[in-house]
Amino acid sequence: MNDDALHSQFARWQQRALIVGGATAVLALIGAFLDHAQFFRSYLIAWLFWSGLSFGALVIVMMQVLSGGLWGMGVRGLATAAFRTIPAMALLFIPVLLGLHDIFGWANGANGETSGYHHKTQYLNAPFFTARAILYFVALGIVAALVRRWSLARGDAKAVPTRLTAISASGLIVYVLCMNFASTDWIMSLDPKWYSTIFVEVVIMGQFLSALALVTALLAVFTRGEAIPAKVFHDLGNLLLAFVIFWTYVSFSQFLIIWSGNLPKEIGWYLDRSRGGWQWAAVTLAVFQFLLPFLLLLSRAAKRNKQRLAPIALGIFLANILANFWLLAPTFHPSGFLVHWLDVAEFLALGGFWFALFFYFLRQHPLLPQQLMEVKSDA
Repeated sequence: MNDDALHSQFARWQQRALIVGGATAVLALIGAFLDHAQFFRSYLIAWLFWSGLSFGALVIVMMQVLSGGLWGMGVRGLATAAFRTIPAMALLFIPVLLGLHDIFGWANGANGETSGYHHKTQYLNAPFFTARAILYFVALGIVAALVRRWSLARGDAKAVPTRLTAISASGLIVYVLCMNFASTDWIMSLDPKWYSTIFVEVVIMGQFLSALALVTALLAVFTRGEAIPAKVFHDLGNLLLAFVIFWTYVSFSQFLIIWSGNLPKEIGWYLDRSRGGWQWAAVTLAVFQFLLPFLLLLSRAAKRNKQRLAPIALGIFLANILANFWLLAPTFHPSGFLVHWLDVAEFLALGGFWFALFFYFLRQHPLLPQQLMEVKSDA
């Protein structure tokens, strides 16, 4: 593999991502003056998706450290570059804090007694919300820094894997705890009367599946012509299949439990997402987030062929964009399906900056470890 040529390619992609991010950011700033409430709401939707990619990539690395496997050698470089964007995503959370009053109804001092969430008013307030967000970012930032440090360490052959394993095991616990509260703060509190005990699993699966699909597709694209063992892609395909099924399981379980309970405080969330055109977004997710990838990934040949696996992974990644939008946007547009132009502009702006950082970090190290290239291609 010619690392210099590959890094030159990354530099070109970094430049293009910056151009897209900068141009659409200008449009988004114009939109902020025209409709500041919509600006902040669209920003939250975009930020949650791109930050979720960073968090999901961190989980990929930690999970691979604990489980082992050849597949991890293939995507660790990509996933590491992705989770190194976490500090930047923490800084990009500042506009969400500035727009709290436009995004969250509870931030406007609504009377919890009459609004039906009086028992949550001590939890849902701007200072405590901000303090919790800082805690999440500090905790996950420390985990990410330690994982990266020991991933690159070249010290004692026994000490490095032991410390990295310990960090990864504790890091996964920290991640789950942070996401448990963060999913409540950033998504569930958009409708403070609604709650679901399984919602954190839906969020976590979405983050992990998005990141796994992205690194799988990029690995296939960036290693064209390289003798990467087919087992790497076969394992990645199996992981995609497993977590597509698991995402469907937790999503449908939440729906089934809430619908069978038929409690007004719970079913209202689904009612907003099953009418006015939003139901077709749900049908699209059922097809492209589950049914189609499930059927395609049953094929062993498709999983072992990177040219066939790449579009499947890309399709899952795109479906997760819709899933993120379907979770959030109906809260702001309960009367019917609507994609505001600021939704697109801010998604592309944050995405452009995210990919620019991603390619910058990707240029700093070889894409693949040398030991992976030494494995027989038919492994």
